Amino acid sequence: MASASVSEWLCEPCKEDGKVIKARTQCYECHELLCEPCSNHHLRSKISKDHHLIELVQFIQKSTSKNESSTSKPTSTSVNEDELASDFLQTVTLTEDTVLYHGAQVAVESTSVTSKAEKRTTPKQADPRELKATKCLEFSVKRPEDKEKVNVKGVLCVSDKVVVVDKNNITLKLFDNNGTYLSSTELKYYTWGITYVRDSSFATCGYGNTVYLWTVRGQTIVSEDVSYHVDHKAYGIHYNGTYYCVLHRKDDAITILDRQGKQVRKIITKEACGKKFKFVYDINMDNDTSNIYVPCYYEDGVLCMTIEGQALWFTPLSRAWGITEIQGTLCVVNVFKHCLHLITKDGENVRQLLCVEDLGGMPTYVCYGQDDRLYVTYDTGGDKYGMISVYSVT
Repeated sequence: MASASVSEWLCEPCKEDGKVIKARTQCYECHELLCEPCSNHHLRSKISKDHHLIELVQFIQKSTSKNESSTSKPTSTSVNEDELASDFLQTVTLTEDTVLYHGAQVAVESTSVTSKAEKRTTPKQADPRELKATKCLEFSVKRPEDKEKVNVKGVLCVSDKVVVVDKNNITLKLFDNNGTYLSSTELKYYTWGITYVRDSSFATCGYGNTVYLWTVRGQTIVSEDVSYHVDHKAYGIHYNGTYYCVLHRKDDAITILDRQGKQVRKIITKEACGKKFKFVYDINMDNDTSNIYVPCYYEDGVLCMTIEGQALWFTPLSRAWGITEIQGTLCVVNVFKHCLHLITKDGENVRQLLCVEDLGGMPTYVCYGQDDRLYVTYDTGGDKYGMISVYSVT
């Protein structure tokens, strides 16, 4: 926990509802402060039932006893429990006797809460003019049992695995990070979008007007049996740690969901921006500002909006398609010129990262993974359809 203020030791879900209730636990996976009722709800929810809750009172007691035992001189100074607990949580190491799960003690890795949170929320930053991409791998996502021509509509790196969305065969395909095929999961609907959520979890969207959550477990993909309804079929999705941002082509709109799947708002671009923008198949949302970046294929450019829907900038780019973030810079597919462009979050089109000679095909989707590698998919019309190119980025 980064703050030592007593006023900030409040239950975060209650705070969002306008209630001021003191927190009792902190979720190890979500880094979210929770009161007792919200803690119980968190462990009953399908998406978070396997999470681990840190009992804050236990930390206070342990820290107090350690401080008392480490000094031989008695002191008359009173101890403020809130300040003590906040200071303690900045340096605490989680072990088997400090984490509670459904009231039972469990073992987890010894990792600082603060350092784990910083690792998730503070991505690497790099000068876009110095970024270099070097091809390190290329593999096919075709299977002998595929009944239809492979049509990749998204790729994602989850831990040391690669998940590929194959729309035509209505499957999620799982590969290891060397491109070796592991397994497939049949889907109910055509799927077009995929986004990382946390740890080994990810979400997809598509024709079922629904966002589905999944987990990579070993060499298989397992449904979390959690789904969130949206108004129309979706063609792109991104989760920034706080919100799900879902793109609809039917009305060129964006639905914003909170982390529990509750709709926060729906943005109709014509109403919000004073101009109608035609969206395609991908979307990105900033972790810090929650600004939204959308490739607009027919307007030849990338649109940036606030979470309220206010247009901030529009950067021209021929036939913009897929989008991802590489170390603080946007990487956007230019389908017309068969290349990838780097665009700053202020809208400056910096330069090409990869050109047509590098790619050798028409790129569609891109994903910068947790492994600091860039994954590129290709259109079905060229010789490289069904292939994934992987680049190390330095």
